[in-house]
Amino acid sequence: MSELGSAAATRATARARALAILGIVLLHMTCYYVVNSTNSHRPAAAFVDLTLASDRWIPYLGWTWVIYYLGDVYIVMWGAVVFWRIPRRGFVRAVEAYSGMIVVGAILQLLVPARAPWPVAPVAVQQWVHDLISMQPYACLPSMHVALTVLPAGISVSVFKSPLLRATSVALAAMITVSTLTLKEHFVLDAVAGLVLGLAVYAFWRGGRAVAPDSLAEKRGHDVCPS
Repeated sequence: MSELGSAAATRATARARALAILGIVLLHMTCYYVVNSTNSHRPAAAFVDLTLASDRWIPYLGWTWVIYYLGDVYIVMWGAVVFWRIPRRGFVRAVEAYSGMIVVGAILQLLVPARAPWPVAPVAVQQWVHDLISMQPYACLPSMHVALTVLPAGISVSVFKSPLLRATSVALAAMITVSTLTLKEHFVLDAVAGLVLGLAVYAFWRGGRAVAPDSLAEKRGHDVCPS
């Protein structure tokens, strides 16, 4: 292939990936709106109480908004970075994985309607964010905040050779998951369901033989596992 043709192919690939990322973001926003709009019109008797004993002893730590809202940056920015580094064979399956996870999550939130355990007196930043985007507490189980941090963390482990990048991504996902509980944005069951959903979808992505074993990539000395 000529240099001109190679450059054109690279630009086309970049556009396709950028559009895919934008499409996933819009899909998530649309599903979030549909779930909240639908559940907000349901009678109180329709909602499930997801409270466990563990929810009662987990303290409300207002300062963890820093970690929780870092999750939004992680989901979009790091998720985009991971998407960009996925080998070609794994890219299409990653689009399917993300899209399917978002739709399945929305369906579950409609089938098991619940109200998030928001604090009566949230810290100023949390209240400001809720008001800024007219956030509603009806998209609970599973926690998509958790699912959407677990999936890129899993993919990072598969596509990056660097132990530091892998460990950092997993550690951030763990911290963000915990913050959903300490900021009282979700119940324990929500977080567990989000974790299970994220891991299940990651297994689906890996199951498509989207990437080669990490050991093979390391033997070849690549930064990203080959397709």
